[in-house]
Amino acid sequence: MRLSTQLLLGIVGITIITQGILGLIAYWIIADVDRFHVIQLLQQQAEDVAHNVAIPLVTGDSDTIALEQTSRYFSPTAELALIVDHKGIRGIAGPAREQIDEQVLIQTFVNPLAIGSSNAGEISLAGAEFIWVSVPVVGMPLQLVLLNRAGTSDDALIATLNSRLLTTGIVMLWVAVWVALLFASVISRKLNEKNTALRHQVTHDTLTGLPNRSLLYERLSESISKADATVNIALLVIDINRFKEINDALGYDFGDQLLLEIGARIQQTLPENAYLARLGGNEFAVFLNDANEQQAHAYTQHVLASMHEPINVNQVELEIGLSIGLALFPQHTDDADSLVRYADVAMHQARECHSSFMFYNGEKDSHSVRSLLLGTQLRPAIGDGQFSLFYQPKVSLASGEVAGLEALIRWDHPTLGMVPPDEFIDLAEQTGAIQELTDWVLEEALYFLRKLHRRGMHLGVAVNISTQSLRDFQLKPRIMELLKHTGVASRDLTLEITENVMMQDIAFAREVLESLHDLGLRISIDDFGTGFSSLAYLNKLPVDELKVDRSFVLGMMESGDDQAIVQSVVELAHTLGCSVVAEGVEDQAALSTLEKMNCDIAQGYYISKPQPADIMEQWLEDQGAIAAPQRSLKVN
Repeated sequence: MRLSTQLLLGIVGITIITQGILGLIAYWIIADVDRFHVIQLLQQQAEDVAHNVAIPLVTGDSDTIALEQTSRYFSPTAELALIVDHKGIRGIAGPAREQIDEQVLIQTFVNPLAIGSSNAGEISLAGAEFIWVSVPVVGMPLQLVLLNRAGTSDDALIATLNSRLLTTGIVMLWVAVWVALLFASVISRKLNEKNTALRHQVTHDTLTGLPNRSLLYERLSESISKADATVNIALLVIDINRFKEINDALGYDFGDQLLLEIGARIQQTLPENAYLARLGGNEFAVFLNDANEQQAHAYTQHVLASMHEPINVNQVELEIGLSIGLALFPQHTDDADSLVRYADVAMHQARECHSSFMFYNGEKDSHSVRSLLLGTQLRPAIGDGQFSLFYQPKVSLASGEVAGLEALIRWDHPTLGMVPPDEFIDLAEQTGAIQELTDWVLEEALYFLRKLHRRGMHLGVAVNISTQSLRDFQLKPRIMELLKHTGVASRDLTLEITENVMMQDIAFAREVLESLHDLGLRISIDDFGTGFSSLAYLNKLPVDELKVDRSFVLGMMESGDDQAIVQSVVELAHTLGCSVVAEGVEDQAALSTLEKMNCDIAQGYYISKPQPADIMEQWLEDQGAIAAPQRSLKVN
């Protein structure tokens, strides 16, 4: 029901109710006035009768005859007329005398009446209501009483009220309808203005005034639904390069002004049937209706060319670069949601490739879909037993003995097969599943180590710790609990932390590492040489081991620079009192070179590739938990 109709019905209803209430009040007022008028009229008639009845009474007529004659002439409407004194009723006349018991009249009027005074009131007689008045008879010790039925004028009163109220009601209703229509018109106009303003606010960006993402989706969907087989649609998602750096350096107000300038420049490049929107942050979108791939490419070049001139904001000139992703309808997809997503994916691909623009490539997007799938399935996979630990041995170059193992996690996905750690560790950190994953790895590795210890193989195990795990304040208590339950000595557990993770926050890393080191755990810096460690800080950290990054070990036989780096790391580690582990040992030549450098421990496929727990246990048994690299070590 429309608002105007609701308002009209409401005001009409209120008018009718108000009219009814006013009519009822009017009836009460008029009825009271009418009663007063009846009493006054009856009082006047009683005085006339009392004055004129005295003459026949003096001349000898009986009280009743004198009363009948006089009342018939002077009060023809009276129902009952009485002449009473202190002894009783002396005369009675009127059409109601046969209906009313005389004893009732005596009890009512003889005793209570005060002779010589006037009285009036109402009384119930013979089941009817009467109005009565009493006046003294002139010159005689008598009282005249006239009675008339109450309410005899109700019908006339109601008829009068009905006619007046009907006229008033029609006028009030007519006025109410016009007032209602006037109010409805004004309110509807105000609401329409507010709804228009609200819709604009909901569908447009507050900073630039451009359409926002929701309106872009709406217009894209509308265009796609109306498109025939010959129509092509192109969507560009435009990202401003280094926008966060600009905001951080010059402030958010400056960034807002920059967005306005860039939006204005892009607006000037729009052809016909084009549509510019701001998606949020530093992203814009251009919707080209009826544009094929060549036309979209040409327009993209036009947008990029519009940014060749520096942008001046608050007397600061900036060179602005853009990353643009393009998606096409119907070549890439046939719905608005996918078109926006594909253009956004293409923009990210362009930015990663340091390219100004890129069309959507479905083959390159499969990784994004796969990541989304893996991120969703990661937590359930932990409980479903899809993860397993592989172990790679580390060998002492001095003694040839197996010095320990590194635990490496693997994900055997039921449909995707073996998923490498590089693909799901970042996802675990993004989804918050890294804590559960780290707990599981520590538990599996320590229980496997306890099994080896019980078989007489006294080795240690190294476990990789991620950035988030290092910041987890529950890491230390969980490790203490696991060590207690497994009975493994703390010195047999090594925590490997990448150099970059450690150097992100030196003060925090030092505090956490010292806390863990105080438990007796060994601390190893993984991928050493790829980060930017400061030797001053490194000297203050509780580090037991440096692991040379595999890229240097793999290349040292062909590159003198890589060999010099490995040699420098070995000497640095020994200077700091740390042992050195060289990863990526793939052949005997590399093993021999490391031994000549006085490297402490070697690890790589030449010794053994990572193996599941049962196979590694058998490998250790075959080695007798002792391996001599140059002589008896069985390599894979």
